[in-house]
Amino acid sequence: MMFATTQAFNHAARTAPPPALPQSRARMDIEHTRHVYSGQMRVGAGEDVLTALLGSCVGIGIIWRARGRCGLAHCFLPDSVDTAGSGARYVSAAIPGLLAAMGVRREHYGEVEVVVAGGAHMLRTHGADHQVGRRNIAAAREHLASRGLNVAFQDVGGSRGRRISIDCERQTFEVVRVGEPQEAFA
Repeated sequence: MMFATTQAFNHAARTAPPPALPQSRARMDIEHTRHVYSGQMRVGAGEDVLTALLGSCVGIGIIWRARGRCGLAHCFLPDSVDTAGSGARYVSAAIPGLLAAMGVRREHYGEVEVVVAGGAHMLRTHGADHQVGRRNIAAAREHLASRGLNVAFQDVGGSRGRRISIDCERQTFEVVRVGEPQEAFA
């Protein structure tokens, strides 16, 4: 069972913060909520609210205020040799794919704000095979930096999942930490 913690981040990056919203997120209504499931990416505008629930997956959000567009990719693995047709399954494919889907070209990179969340270590196990969250975070940082994209906000790592939401109308985002780590059973 997952419970939201009291720690939430609600940001309108590079602008004055909006009035405080209740934890329940007033604009988070079902009609306008667009869930972004693992391996998917979505582009939104207008009243859309893009949201994803993340564990070891990493969520990469892009807010393009100048064009009123937002995008969210929900990636569950860091890299793939063959990224053709992989959507947002891999961080290495999701970043260029999301930029293309939003119409962001290299000359626009300075206009976009990037938000990264997730990459938690959800199971209490040890070993390289169980470090996918850390590898996802590293891949996101590497692929964003290689394109010269600056991360305006990140809440990554640790042992708690997160919910990331991007309000396309208000051009804001929220990251809420959820859940408790689970024991791995062999």
